[in-house]
Amino acid sequence: MASASKLLKQTSLDAFLHPNPSKTLNPISNHQSLSSSNSTSDYERIRLETIRRNSDFLQKLGLASTPPAPKSQIRKRIPKTPPLPSVPLRRSTRKRGPPPPPSDDADEPSLPFEVEVVDSSVFRYACDGENHSSFVPPPSLSTFSASIVGFKSVGSAFRDPSLTNIYTLDACFLGPERFLVAAGGHAGFISVYGGEGTAVEEDGTRRPLMSWKGSRSWVSGVMFMERNPMLLVSSSNDGKIIVWDIKKQQYSSTWIPPIVTESVGLHSSGIFSVDRFDCLIATASKDSSVGISRLLSGGELVAERNISGHHSGAIRGVCFGDDKDKLADCGADGRICILDARLKKPCTIIINSQHSTSLNTVEWCRMNNFLLLTASRDPTLLLYDIRSYADPLCKLAGHVDTNSGICQRIYKPSFIDGGTKVATVGQGTGKISLYSVEKAKLLSQGMIGYDANLVKPFEYGTADYIIWTAGRQINQFRPLRNDLQIRIPENLKGEC
Repeated sequence: MASASKLLKQTSLDAFLHPNPSKTLNPISNHQSLSSSNSTSDYERIRLETIRRNSDFLQKLGLASTPPAPKSQIRKRIPKTPPLPSVPLRRSTRKRGPPPPPSDDADEPSLPFEVEVVDSSVFRYACDGENHSSFVPPPSLSTFSASIVGFKSVGSAFRDPSLTNIYTLDACFLGPERFLVAAGGHAGFISVYGGEGTAVEEDGTRRPLMSWKGSRSWVSGVMFMERNPMLLVSSSNDGKIIVWDIKKQQYSSTWIPPIVTESVGLHSSGIFSVDRFDCLIATASKDSSVGISRLLSGGELVAERNISGHHSGAIRGVCFGDDKDKLADCGADGRICILDARLKKPCTIIINSQHSTSLNTVEWCRMNNFLLLTASRDPTLLLYDIRSYADPLCKLAGHVDTNSGICQRIYKPSFIDGGTKVATVGQGTGKISLYSVEKAKLLSQGMIGYDANLVKPFEYGTADYIIWTAGRQINQFRPLRNDLQIRIPENLKGEC
């Protein structure tokens, strides 16, 4: 008690002598502070002693040691994530001067993605073997001393699982028994096949050398460029004409060939039909116009003319006559129009067809400049003589099943045998039919096995002839003639 009373008196005396409170010490607080300071000093003294002992121990081991900074001064910094670059980082050694010697673990250059282009299977097939690398174009249709009386199915069928329905077909010949066949159709797929020398699958069919999706819509036409079968022209329902370089293909999952030229401005709507005369290409469109383009030797397309105003609806068929300036077209309005591309008003003849439905196809007989063949959805074919076209020259019936009525699919007949015969497929029969133009009579029918969409003849050499039919697959036929002086190989004998 005595010491406490003495401390209180000392505090009062200090307050009297030193009226400034900021300079007056509070004995009680100061006592507590000294007690806390002594406690802290003891901890710090022990810590520093421990550090000293550790330092002495390290020095005895011969290891330099620097006392660490006080704990309060040590901060653990979290590294900042660098901003992402605006372009992919390049680790290519080409950016760092001469490259070091190659090693197995060297980083690969991070280059922009580029698709490698390699020689295509079509090109390798065309160059395989002697005397097969040069194109042998089919000559103009020659006149045989014996007429065709039937067909014989020969060779293997061609089938592409991706191309389930074929609407167009073309072929070119590289040499005896060596040819290329191109097909296009449903879902925009295009296929190119080879003849002899390609593998035959277990089901007896040949698979394509090349197959790719060439359009977002269905393909309406495929054509090999004359004098250069490594360029393939396609047209489609999206209004595009594309020239493909089938000599090459991309080394990727699609194996698509490079595009040489793509024309998209000739028509404002889909292309329904296409035909070729030398280097000229005619296209019929749903926009009620016919386009004429020129295909240059390098594959470039030059639009020369667009003809319109002569139909009131979509134009579905077009073909050249025996001259590059003569064309015939047909449309959904039931009209057949004869065009002269040299004239300012090219439509010279309008034929109002006697088909019961809109027209789908028209073909001009190039061996007889006056004959036209038309097909529609009704079960008949009509022949017209443009010298007297008020009524059809004749009507051909019997190739479509009598119970079919209106045909649900578009089919394309063709003149053969110098324009004296017509070959066609027909809905509901699964057959190929042969008509005589002169007699307007059904001569024979042969079994295909399914309802095909088109018939297309190709002649090469002096006495060889192939008839192609196409639908879900492509079949080959050879003609049978009634002249015994023409030797028919044993495997082709027998009328189908």
